[in-house]
Amino acid sequence: MEQSNHRPLAQAVQEFDVSLVDMDPFFIHYTAYTVWMDRGFLHLLKTLGHPLHTLFAEGFGFPVVHCQLDFWEPAALDERVRLTTALVRLGRTSLTVRYDFARVEADGSLTPLARGESVHVYTQRATRQAHELPAWLRALAEDPTA
Repeated sequence: MEQSNHRPLAQAVQEFDVSLVDMDPFFIHYTAYTVWMDRGFLHLLKTLGHPLHTLFAEGFGFPVVHCQLDFWEPAALDERVRLTTALVRLGRTSLTVRYDFARVEADGSLTPLARGESVHVYTQRATRQAHELPAWLRALAEDPTA
């Protein structure tokens, strides 16, 4: 079951302010984006009705096996950032998530800051073995409005 298309299978949007802990002496520190990607992935799972803590309780998790980021503009302290997290591909045991970061300008317009992508493998925690994606995720490939 390889699923990929241009339209996201699911997405979640959130906004937050850049804080001092996200900064280096110049602007945003690049590692802040990986923390925000994790925040976005957790928010996406929650939006889909399956928060990570419930998956942990069932004995499963989604470790990251690949991560990449491209940066276009720096973010600065106290700026508002919109993160759009989109599920863009389902494999048999893995999924790919895209993260679009944008500065929310005073007039409400968005300035693209960065784009990231992560690949997660659905894994049984006790054995650390990859496992077929659960039915609730596979259903998204059949009906993206589910």
